[in-house]
Formats: sequence, structure tokens, C-alpha cells
Amino acid sequence: MAVDRTERLLNLVLCLLGAERPVTRSLLHAAVPGYADAASDDAFERMFERDKEELRGMGVPIHTVVTSAGEVEGYRIDVGDYAMPELSFTAQEVTVLGLAARAWSDAALSAPATAALRKVEAVAGLRGDVPGTSWRDASRTPGESELPVLWEAIRTRHVVTFDYRALGDVEPTPREVHPWATVRWQGAWYLAGWNRRRQAERVYRLSRITGSVRLLPDNFDPVDPGDARALVQRLGQPEPEGVALIRLPGRAGASLRERGDEQPDGLITVSFTDGDQLISEVLASGGVVVEPAELRERTREHLRRVVERHRGDGVDA
Repeated sequence: MAVDRTERLLNLVLCLLGAERPVTRSLLHAAVPGYADAASDDAFERMFERDKEELRGMGVPIHTVVTSAGEVEGYRIDVGDYAMPELSFTAQEVTVLGLAARAWSDAALSAPATAALRKVEAVAGLRGDVPGTSWRDASRTPGESELPVLWEAIRTRHVVTFDYRALGDVEPTPREVHPWATVRWQGAWYLAGWNRRRQAERVYRLSRITGSVRLLPDNFDPVDPGDARALVQRLGQPEPEGVALIRLPGRAGASLRERGDEQPDGLITVSFTDGDQLISEVLASGGVVVEPAELRERTREHLRRVVERHRGDGVDA
């Protein structure tokens, strides 16, 4: 059975790491599972060069050992260069890592992020939710669940399609986009890209995407979008929909506090361009909308739908 590339790279690292002396190419050819599948010696040479450069690009210190005559004797990995130093984290640093892992609670990286956090906690002897710290909530904002799909599309240069409700639209309409980059700006995520139907640069706020982002089978040619953040700032700044008065508990809602102005009575005024986005942020922070009345009623309706959904699942709400 053929050995896949990841397994071959791991086998190469283990072979070089466990050797007392430099390992020659011929020995690697015979000893590392996967290299024997090469069609010829030249094919093995190309495969080994690619693997060596990829591992070095990942930070694995593969050293080329040269004799006094200038000939390559072999290759090795110094254990001291490869081994990780002892981990040491303060309670505050572990808390920040916990907030970062929580931010991916509903995304594709949830399991790896949580597993990594638990390993760090085990080494540090601390928990990531240390009580009494002053760190504010880092809850996930609307639209973040689409980030893994968009990142994959950006990496593979696949065209994406999604339904989008622009500011002022009653119903969402479909878009076909060459995704260039994602940017987090002013508390929200944006996609910068090329609208294939409009034949123009466009910026899309992820919270306004209805449904899921889907990859199309066709690819687009690589382009240099330049400064994607500048593009988002230039095209992604709609006129504010209004100003809301909100109440937040404790130190929750860091992004809302940064964008708003705290009043003497503890309430916060914050401008918003997307009422639904603001409602999601406020509720995720455990807060309430005080004004305007229309937005407060939409918040209540949102909560009513949540209660009804839980009742439908047999939960006593």
C-alpha cells in the first residue's frame, strides 16, 4: 500500500532524528517508507529534495553534513535544535489562550483549538478560565462560521457563491466571487474579492451572507489584490443605520465597548450599520438593547424565537 505524503514526511523526520551519525541518501532511500515507491532514482531525488525543503519551511532543522573534501556525507536533525523548550505560562496568558479557543467554538477548528488548550493547561498547571481576571469576552461574531470555507477557497483559488443581503435590500440575491482575502475590521469580518457578474472589486460583510458559502468547481487566475484592508476600508463603509443605547454586564462586550461611548449611568451608545449584527453581538455578550424601540423589539423577537426553538426540542425554557 502506498504511503501518503504526510506519513512519508513524518518517517523522514523520525529517521533523521534518531540517527547517531549523518544518514546518507542511499540509506534514506532504503529506510524511509514511501521512497521505495519512486519510479526511478531521479524520481527519488526530486521527491527527497521537495520533502527536505518543505520540512525546513515548517521549521524542522535538517542539517546537511559536508566532509572536509566538500562532499555531502549525509543529513541529520539535531535533537537540541528540534526539541521544544519548556512551556511556561502565567494565569493571564492561559486565559487569553482560552478566549482564543472559545472564539472558534462553532467553527471547523473547534476540536484542535480545544485539544491544544487542554495540553497547554496540563503543562502549565492552570485553567484557561481563571476567575477574577479582567479579560473581556471574545465571543464569535456572526459570519465567522464561513471563514474556514472562504480560507480554503482563497488557498485553492476556487470561485465561491453565496446569497447576500446588502444594506437596504429586502431579500438576499446570489453572488459569484473570486475570493482574495478576509479582513476583520471594526468588530466584523469582511471578504474582499472580484464580483464575476459585475466585473468589479467588491467587499462583503460576512454577517450579511444568508445560508452557506459554496465552492464552485471552476478556479480563477491568481491576482495581487494589494492592500486588502485598505480595500475594505474604502468599499466596506456604509452609512450608519442608527445609534443604539445598550447595557452590558461587567466587562463583557469588548468590541462593543471599544466602538461605543460609555455614559455616566453605565449605558453605552454605539453606532451600527447592521441591526441584526448589533443584536447578535449584544446578546452574545449577555447585554440588552435599551433604545431605539424598534431594535429593542427585534431583540425580544429574536429571544422569543430562541425560546420557541428550545421548547420544540423538549427543553423547559
